[in-house]
Amino acid sequence: LANWESQITARIQRAWLRPPSARQGTECVLYVTQVPGGEVTSVRIGTCNGDQAVRESIEAAAYRASPLPPPPDPTLFERNLVITFKPD
Repeated sequence: LANWESQITARIQRAWLRPPSARQGTECVLYVTQVPGGEVTSVRIGTCNGDQAVRESIEAAAYRASPLPPPPDPTLFERNLVITFKPD
């Protein structure tokens, strides 16, 4: 399960277009809702030490990362995910 979570985080990081205002040490909590098949249906940014541009870029990355990778066992599917995004 930890490997699946790291695959999801890696996919979002690859989709992230870092804005010029992003600083080293950026850390944001994302609340992601997905449907079976991995399509992202909503993203909300929780606690985040980045500015508005950073927040918006991370939210957009989560949508671009859709569909998210499936869990190794379909019974482990979680509709609501909490992801800590730390790109550095």
